[in-house]
Amino acid sequence: MSFGIFSYTVTVFIFTGLALLLYLAMRLYVSPKNSMLSKTDWKVILYTILITVIATGPGEYVALAWRTWTYNPERTFHTTLLGAEVETYLFTILVSLVVSIATLLYAR
Repeated sequence: MSFGIFSYTVTVFIFTGLALLLYLAMRLYVSPKNSMLSKTDWKVILYTILITVIATGPGEYVALAWRTWTYNPERTFHTTLLGAEVETYLFTILVSLVVSIATLLYAR
């Protein structure tokens, strides 16, 4: 099955979306009391996302310039923002969100 230019975006949504659905299911059905995040926790999550998004541009630019990896223009929107593909920022935001939530919940 080929999604064309949406292939990378669909992959990001599938893997991070499943993790977010698992969190929501845990919050709603399994243990609502233990899965609540405070305002302080959400601030930590927001700062984590902000730091990773800021670091993504330069890191991605260096990796692409050194040809560490490349993107297939047939599988992405082929739109760069500050040296990185737009899908990479989406990936960074969603993965940072999922990992931060999991870390804060499992740290309890």
